[in-house]
Amino acid sequence: MTPDARLPLALALALAALPACPEPLGQHASAPAAAPAARARGAGSGVEVLALRRPSGPEWFGLYLMGKKAGWSRADLQREVRDGREVMVARSETLLSATVGGKAVSRRVGEERIYEARAAGRLLAFRADWSGDGGARSIAGRCSPGGCTARLTGEDGSVKDRDLGAVPETLDQADGVRLAAARRGEVRGPQLDLEKLRVRELVQAFVRRERLAGAGVEEEVSVVTEAEAGDRLATEYRVADDGRIVGIRIGGAIEARPETEVTARKLETVDLFALSRVQLPGPLPRVVPATVVFRLAGLPATFWKADGRQAFAPGPGGTTLVTVRARLPAAADAARDTPRSTPSPDPALVAPTPNVDSDSPAVQEAARRAAGDVPGRYAAAVRLAEDVNRRLVKAYGVSQDRASDVLAAGEGDCTEHSVLFAAMARALGIPTRQVHGLVYARYADGQDALYWHAWDEVLSAGEWIAIDPTFGQPVADATHLALGRGSQVDTVGLLGTLQVKGVEIHADR
Repeated sequence: MTPDARLPLALALALAALPACPEPLGQHASAPAAAPAARARGAGSGVEVLALRRPSGPEWFGLYLMGKKAGWSRADLQREVRDGREVMVARSETLLSATVGGKAVSRRVGEERIYEARAAGRLLAFRADWSGDGGARSIAGRCSPGGCTARLTGEDGSVKDRDLGAVPETLDQADGVRLAAARRGEVRGPQLDLEKLRVRELVQAFVRRERLAGAGVEEEVSVVTEAEAGDRLATEYRVADDGRIVGIRIGGAIEARPETEVTARKLETVDLFALSRVQLPGPLPRVVPATVVFRLAGLPATFWKADGRQAFAPGPGGTTLVTVRARLPAAADAARDTPRSTPSPDPALVAPTPNVDSDSPAVQEAARRAAGDVPGRYAAAVRLAEDVNRRLVKAYGVSQDRASDVLAAGEGDCTEHSVLFAAMARALGIPTRQVHGLVYARYADGQDALYWHAWDEVLSAGEWIAIDPTFGQPVADATHLALGRGSQVDTVGLLGTLQVKGVEIHADR
């Protein structure tokens, strides 16, 4: 099985976000007749997944963040007999470990997927288990031609059943990278994201052949990229002709290297707090209204997505000028604030997810109590942000992935503040999305820097309004530099590459 690097990378960023939370200063569709096979084109398009060359046992990898060994991963794809039926079983396991504020934290996830043992065999069953910081939980499910169902079990023993509808994932997607390399072409198809229980469209594409040299050995390999539709950075794989994965990289900071099991399990002490920060030439003001113009090196044009807060332009010497403007929103006027009774323009913006479990009775009750009877979306969101800020003790290295668990624990950093706020807002029908990026802070070492951070946005009066429950800010100040919303897999590739070359501060009135 090709190791799903996207999962370890997403976890790596989640760990990187743990120290990056500065303390406040002052398709459900009808079932198809048959699951469609992944589509491919290229010189060897007739190659089938069962005929691929691959290692006979698990492949082990060391996971490196900016050159530091932060974890390991192993993966394999084997033919087995289950319930008297021959199937293909894909397994993977990942461990990531780091220090956060002087405390050692770790996360582990194991995953298993079972497919029909035939070309383009459909997904039959799946399971994933998470443990360590972030809480223990599991997901198990089965699929039929009529669709898939899943059961979610929380750390507290709570159980939720979900109907996922049609999930046309096939065996091709279990080894899409090797398949693209063998076909010298492109493989694309749907895959179930077990972290968020959504179907994502993945594309694996053969890019080129290249020669690797080292330790007196030369070897020609295939370079294959993998990305989800909409990703701004792709994961890059190098595949040997005998099927071995000899390297995985995303951006300039994250790398998976093939190692023996013994070597892979040997980890370094990784201080994510120091690794993830971006140095600044001086302090920045946390005031609203204000405008901050960052001159950044290392920001690809694929990240230039302007919105009501941020604008992008080419800067000198190949840099990017990012203008962030923080101001009071139109919805601050109660007469313009969208009523809470107004339906969301997109049901997904108010729907629960495994982490943002806005359907939790405890979360719903907390949201109702905090918001009271204020009629507007923004006015209610401000109350929620104040409540989350007061409710949660600011604690680094204390991590919970699920909003209801955060509510019960009563502590956390920016990721916990963000997920709890999002769940409470959605529980009230307020369209909400989580944001990740950078924010200004200065700690005891006296260094001015941008640190990885998470906050939220709510929709009212026709605009998305940035709110930071960690800082207790009803309008997130202009030092909040957003790099993405939702999935963090592509953003992780910016670690270690971003540099601030200059900053301009404008006081708005």
